[in-house]
Amino acid sequence: MNKYCILLFVLLTSSQIFAQDGFKYTDGHLLNLRGSSFASEDDYNRLDSVQRLPLPARVQELAQNSSGLTINFETNAKSIRVKWELEKLLTIWNMTPVAINGLDLYAFENNKWQYVASARPTGEKNRVLMVDQLDGRSRKYRLHLPLYSKLNKLEVGVPDSSTIKAWTQSFTDKRKVVIYGSSITQGASASRPGMAYPSIISRKMGLEVINLGFSGSGKMEFDMAKTLAKIPAAVYVLDCVPNPSPQQIKERSYVFIKYLRIQKPQTPIIMIESVYRETAYWNSKTKSMVEQQNQEFRNTFDKLHAENPKGIYYIKSAKLMGTDHEATVDGTHLTDLGFMRISETVMKYLKKAL
Repeated sequence: MNKYCILLFVLLTSSQIFAQDGFKYTDGHLLNLRGSSFASEDDYNRLDSVQRLPLPARVQELAQNSSGLTINFETNAKSIRVKWELEKLLTIWNMTPVAINGLDLYAFENNKWQYVASARPTGEKNRVLMVDQLDGRSRKYRLHLPLYSKLNKLEVGVPDSSTIKAWTQSFTDKRKVVIYGSSITQGASASRPGMAYPSIISRKMGLEVINLGFSGSGKMEFDMAKTLAKIPAAVYVLDCVPNPSPQQIKERSYVFIKYLRIQKPQTPIIMIESVYRETAYWNSKTKSMVEQQNQEFRNTFDKLHAENPKGIYYIKSAKLMGTDHEATVDGTHLTDLGFMRISETVMKYLKKAL
């Protein structure tokens, strides 16, 4: 056998071993998919096609990103692999590839969620060994899905000798928190999927959090209010001030929130001002815009509070990012530090609301 035949034999054999690697793969939908506003068996969208239909085209597109969705399972495996397929491998200048297209794995250890590993994306089709040499104890795991990509397929692999099953619903609180907002809500610019602030809140509070952040497109259209009202939420968090103009906030916010209060009179609402953009400390035009946005939102809160103070809360910008000016990637979008800070503030209000 000449050297070229030997090389071909080695390549074919290696490929066969990799394809038959002793792992069994389970489709993500057969495990416990959480964070979606609807029950889905065939995709990883945040809003289904019916919910998306009346919304602006850009919102419809972004609703197909898997931000905030998680796959939850229990296994005694000593190794965990993942395979996932993206509609397209994307790049965004102020975000990491793993945050946009990759995965985060957490394990429930010592009665809290602990980070395990991230899966690096290299193309539209990916296969990654996330963790190896585990001790074989049965644990609950959570896989955070990509923040800014459309996920077409996902499978979790464990050794053939291991067991894997979906969580039981009783493991975490069944109440759902719906957070509607902008790119910051969607997760820009967390270093990895699990560090978006809705995901941090979900882990720390044991709640299912539905991330309805739409980058550049959280503008309080009335059709979105009707969509939110159909979701069985325990609390609505409205973090939607950064995108609309002051005039749009003046025209839309009262009608938007009043509709939610009429449709869901027992459901608390938390209103959040826009983060104070770092450029606003230097650019007078930006400063004026942010201050007007927040003032119009505050005017709406004051009006709603005067009508009925029960179940409505307001978070000021000053409580969100800290005062050291070190919590952003680009002056607007948050780093992990910024997301930890905003999550701590929002959790205080959620505890009051719940």
